Amino acid sequence: MNADAAPLTIRASTLAAILVGCALCASSVVFSEPAPADVLMLGVIVGVPILGVAQFGRVAQLHLALWLVVVALGLAGTAMSAVMNAAIIHQLVTLYLVMGAFVIAGYVAADPLPRFRLIIWCYVVGCLVACAAAFVGYFGVLPGTEELFTNYGRARGTFKDPNVFGAAVAPGLVLAVWMLLREKARCLPLAAAIACVLGIGLLISFSRGAWLSAVFSILVLAWISLVRSRRKADLHRFAVVAAFGTMALIGLISAVLQVDAVRNLMEQRATLDQSYDEGPEGRFGGQEKAKRLMLDNPFGIGTHTFREVHHHEEPHNVYLTMFLNAGWLGGLVYIISVLATLFVGLRGAFQTNALQGPFLIATAAFAGLVVEGLIIDSDHWRHFFVIMGLIWGLADAQVPSPASAKRRTD
Repeated sequence: MNADAAPLTIRASTLAAILVGCALCASSVVFSEPAPADVLMLGVIVGVPILGVAQFGRVAQLHLALWLVVVALGLAGTAMSAVMNAAIIHQLVTLYLVMGAFVIAGYVAADPLPRFRLIIWCYVVGCLVACAAAFVGYFGVLPGTEELFTNYGRARGTFKDPNVFGAAVAPGLVLAVWMLLREKARCLPLAAAIACVLGIGLLISFSRGAWLSAVFSILVLAWISLVRSRRKADLHRFAVVAAFGTMALIGLISAVLQVDAVRNLMEQRATLDQSYDEGPEGRFGGQEKAKRLMLDNPFGIGTHTFREVHHHEEPHNVYLTMFLNAGWLGGLVYIISVLATLFVGLRGAFQTNALQGPFLIATAAFAGLVVEGLIIDSDHWRHFFVIMGLIWGLADAQVPSPASAKRRTD
């Protein structure tokens, strides 16, 4: 052995990138909880600060403080819960997800462009893996996989629920559309392929909420792109992408509808008046109960009490859920954090600088998730917190931290 050989060393930034990348690639594998991604994300939460590769700015710190208020009020409310142990675990999981968003924000803020690309591309890889599993199970590519990768005739991929699968795919689709609108010509085939795979996955999830989320996100992306376009070439490319994208979507849907199972389920799902939505025990009836309980209980009723005592399921509205879990103050603080995140994201998306693209991708994806929260409980969706953390980090990359500001004045 050569005594003069240099010892093998790994830079802290490289180790952190590997850890973050693995956590995001695995984020789509959520058959059960805790999932493998949770273990990896715990490593990110602990490891990234220890490695010294994060910069926690004012935006992330402010939102962490807001979320700590929400969690504290939620924990206080567990004293009223019909299932206290489950309620406490629920609030602790929320705390873990918030800390994950906070650390992602600090990681991105320290070096925004390359780290945003790392996170968003690893996230898309996870989405593609989930879609591949969905195709295998839904179309019967491998015997015995239908039960594993589908649920009630709907694709769920590597997620527990088709609705979460569809919603998780939507942000990846936003990135693909952005690439079609803005990236160089050599990237267009890759963008089109990603859009096709994720689009089929989204379609066969048969999640009306995910469809709504994806459409709204793409509309936000398209609107801001049009408003900020300054060159005729940009507008021409937008028109071409819109035309070809529409034709491709029509062709894709027509091809998939040739499968009898898809066509039959599409006829059932493509309506706003599902049988389980109507009546006092339906989704809308449950939301009316939740509204009355929210107004009558300023301190909330405790996590999971609604589904255990008042209705057979949660309200299917994350904003009502937060008011029931954490009271009027907790619900209001949650809404303030969500709206403030949207505000800083939109502000960044309208600024002309190197971070405009990342801001627009993250904010458009987040806007869709915010709207979808009106019809589903998204308070524990991992991708919601990842996208939120990206926006915080990008915002802090533009705002000097107190430490860096002090260094400049010394």
